[in-house]
Amino acid sequence: MARKAQMFIISMLFLVGLIFSVQQLLFQYTALDLSAPYRENDIYLLKNLKDVVNTTIKKTQECPDFSEKMEELSSYLKSGAQMGGYGLSLDYTLDCSHWSDTSAPPLNLTIHIAGKGSDTYSRLAMYHI
Repeated sequence: MARKAQMFIISMLFLVGLIFSVQQLLFQYTALDLSAPYRENDIYLLKNLKDVVNTTIKKTQECPDFSEKMEELSSYLKSGAQMGGYGLSLDYTLDCSHWSDTSAPPLNLTIHIAGKGSDTYSRLAMYHI
């Protein structure tokens, strides 16, 4: 009787260890996609695009370089780049004479996001500081 109980305990420990090992192997192949709400909401797209432009204007030293980057981004968006079913477009005016001062913003930006039953606009004035 004692040998059967020992064998049962050893078998159960082996099975629990096997199940735990398989579970750990499967966890490596699963992940939650936490970015889905951010890709599928126009407010998050607007904030992300604004942050990209803001970071770019702060890190670019010369106005002509920034102008090239903005033209590249604008043409990419105009070429039909669709993000999560949304159409994005940028309209901007860049005044390089105010690049290094704070008397007036060098960049006036309008972001338009259309799609999924919404039409969102944002007008921004950005400084290079």
